[in-house]
Amino acid sequence: MAKTIRTAFLSSSIDGIKINSSYKAHKSNYNSRASRTVKYIVMHYTGNPKDNAINNVKYFSGANRSASAHFFVDDSNIYQSVAMKDVAWHCGGKTYYHSACRNSNSIGIEMCCTAGNYKISTKTQKNAAFLCARLCELIGIKASQVDTYVL
Repeated sequence: MAKTIRTAFLSSSIDGIKINSSYKAHKSNYNSRASRTVKYIVMHYTGNPKDNAINNVKYFSGANRSASAHFFVDDSNIYQSVAMKDVAWHCGGKTYYHSACRNSNSIGIEMCCTAGNYKISTKTQKNAAFLCARLCELIGIKASQVDTYVL
């Protein structure tokens, strides 16, 4: 299971939230590609106290952060800062907790800690789940495969 992605930015809405791509990650924070094969979706949390999506995308629009993610989600916003065809730096280029998942073959979703330090609100979790479900459809991850390909 894998899909070649040539798509840059999602232009749809997820559960009534328009995906905002007005802030792009700085080119020094990801690898540009014409296309790539994606197999995994990686969901992280930012770990910042009471943060939000706009502050994260603004931060990664600055140069030399040495990290990035495709999407940032909070209670009422979804921002996409790296094109899906490009490689965001969110889970490691050579090593990660998973034996096969790497930056190059995954899409990264960062959930903002809107409920406090290391705490993700129920609303942010719901918004991220809807986004993840849409990405699963796009990549071709079936419901029976979620436990394998969504980390």
